[in-house]
Amino acid sequence: MKLTVQGGYVPNVLAELGPMEEVFCEAGVMVYCDPSINFRMRPLLQGGLRQTLKRTMVGGIPFYMHTFTGHGYAAFSRFGPGEVRILELAPGQSIDVAEHSLLLASQNVQYDCFWVPGRGGLGRLAGFWMDRLTGPGTVAIHGHGNILSFTLAPNETFDIDHGAILLKDPSVNMEAFFQHLGGGLTGGALAYSALRTRGPGRLFLQTLDPSLPRR
Repeated sequence: MKLTVQGGYVPNVLAELGPMEEVFCEAGVMVYCDPSINFRMRPLLQGGLRQTLKRTMVGGIPFYMHTFTGHGYAAFSRFGPGEVRILELAPGQSIDVAEHSLLLASQNVQYDCFWVPGRGGLGRLAGFWMDRLTGPGTVAIHGHGNILSFTLAPNETFDIDHGAILLKDPSVNMEAFFQHLGGGLTGGALAYSALRTRGPGRLFLQTLDPSLPRR
């Protein structure tokens, strides 16, 4: 399998697949493909049907992935401005990727997802899902805006907006907290939910919150 990043402002990844080579992705990110490419659905049933339906109906996590099998070409895009990173995962190596940021993964990559709880409250972050991808294999991710890459030392801490998280190593701890806007009752009432990350491990951030409306 050969992956080529094309375009600049709204990038896409062109996958050149050999005979019986496969990639999988969420529905709706394929731009075009050869007629020789075979397509099928790949159900996601981690935790059983009940947990799968809960993730789909409440969290927006897809009920299934789309799988594309070669021989031929297929192009994939998130249809938004940003950057694409292609990562090679060693056997047993895992990465945690923000929901709806995975562009594609090769057939051997194992997919799972988990819930990051928020602090709750009216107008506050309830929580969000992240994908957990485990190698061996190749993964392409789309970061909205620019991608900022950091390697956190043990116990090194970053506070970030939840819309900025793109990728982290599982060794990076992440939890929601209330960021107060000043002191007193007013500062507490206007507090918003943010994320506190703690190393060691890699941390990738995106400079454009994908949940915000675009003009």
